[in-house]
Amino acid sequence: MTNTKRNGFRGLVFLASIITMMSMNVAYANKSEKHNLLELMKHSESILVGTVKDKEDGFQNGLPFTEITIKVGQNIKGDKGEEYSFRQFGLIKPKPTGDGRINMMVTPAGWPTYSVGENVLLFLHAPASKTGFQTTAGLTQGKFLIRANNISNGLNNDELFAGIKFNRSLKKNHQDLVNQPGGAYAAQDFLSLVRTAVEEKWIENGVMTNE
Repeated sequence: MTNTKRNGFRGLVFLASIITMMSMNVAYANKSEKHNLLELMKHSESILVGTVKDKEDGFQNGLPFTEITIKVGQNIKGDKGEEYSFRQFGLIKPKPTGDGRINMMVTPAGWPTYSVGENVLLFLHAPASKTGFQTTAGLTQGKFLIRANNISNGLNNDELFAGIKFNRSLKKNHQDLVNQPGGAYAAQDFLSLVRTAVEEKWIENGVMTNE
């Protein structure tokens, strides 16, 4: 096979892989179901509160990524130190690959995006075993934006406590959150509930269960 044909074949394989991966990610985003707080907690390797310090994109072994750096204020679950960076699949915007092509694989629809200066609460999956890429549990549902004393995720907290049973009495401010159908929560009350649930192992001890 000549170099020209070989390069053309590789180009077709590369294009096919991009189309396949884009289709898989769009399908995943479209099929993503609502996750309640218990499910977000169960599927998180770490839970942290912090400020988005920086973001940049690039390629890792040909795969597009956006690297987000968080200045950590609180490690609620796990210990990511004072600063933590992770790479999420997809570019910030279309980017030249260096060989005359432009990679169009931006962050898929339904996945969280980040802006420098945002204050966030993140429920983070464990990094992928092969790529090390990482994102939030429930995708946009696992990223909460904190503004003043309000906190909400990408679905405006819709059904966040749906299907959850608490097998003991809660503090009044925590119970008020559970009774709230959706919309922004009081940030400190919600953070207190999540922190207490983790520290006292509500899921492991059967305090917080699915109905």
